[in-house]
Amino acid sequence: MQEDCMKRAIIDIGTNSVRLLEAERNESEDWIICKKEINSTRLGEGMSDSSKILEAAKERTLKAIREFSDMAKLDGYADIKGYGTSIMRDAVNGAEFADEIYSSTGIPVRILSGREEAFYSYMGAAGNSGVITSVVDIGGGSTEICLGFGNDIGMRYSFHLGAVRCSHLFDSTSPRGLGEIKKYCFDMFRRTDLINEANAVKNWIAVGGTATSMAAILQELEIYDSSKVQGYIMNQDTVTGLLERLCHMTYDERCHLPGLRPERADIIVAGVVILDALMEYFAIPEIRVSDRDLSEGLLDADIVMPKD
Repeated sequence: MQEDCMKRAIIDIGTNSVRLLEAERNESEDWIICKKEINSTRLGEGMSDSSKILEAAKERTLKAIREFSDMAKLDGYADIKGYGTSIMRDAVNGAEFADEIYSSTGIPVRILSGREEAFYSYMGAAGNSGVITSVVDIGGGSTEICLGFGNDIGMRYSFHLGAVRCSHLFDSTSPRGLGEIKKYCFDMFRRTDLINEANAVKNWIAVGGTATSMAAILQELEIYDSSKVQGYIMNQDTVTGLLERLCHMTYDERCHLPGLRPERADIIVAGVVILDALMEYFAIPEIRVSDRDLSEGLLDADIVMPKD
């Protein structure tokens, strides 16, 4: 690798996890991923539509950001950028926390809008797809959907649907609560024109911790392997079957389930319900999982999201 190749580190500050991505641009102007790290700090602890970020959650998250920043600097990265997502744009003290991060670490934090998050998730996962593609990003606090054809970007949506958010709003341990989550999802989808666009989609891609965890669980991966997760295909029956399986497990059993990080054991059911509801509502026959997602898209965050 030549010394003058561009190096960039991304710190993605999510509702459930903080993630670090380090990448270098090669001579062909492609980004080569050098490192990925994750720390589940649960910044959205206790989140609701009118919540503040809790002090304990801020402390955990700030500690993780400092550690990732120091790690990137030790690895030789000077270009380090932070991005906040659902919890930081929704919480009344989200912008204040971004300022705290900058004061403490020197890392500037840009809080993404829901439509920006949808756009960059698409850019990270879809690449130059040769068919009409929809990228679905199920996060901790929100779910984004972006449609496009290659770099020709179409509809972008952001829904207040997330694994952490829905786990707080509903009882994900009871059949009634699961039904309420699904109804909530249907109500959200119904408010958009997405149903008219979805019929044209030939390639559905799912990104985010819920989707990658599902792929890892279904393959019983004791150690996460991005090469096995990337491109893994799930159909509706597979998703519904996994949901039923998870619902019949205790929290402790889920903590010891191969492929599932223990810190996701309490939110995975709500996340799977969201994907199951999406596939049912839009009659999606199969969906492909991508390990490449928002973080990869943010490597080119200088690309301005197109206007409608």
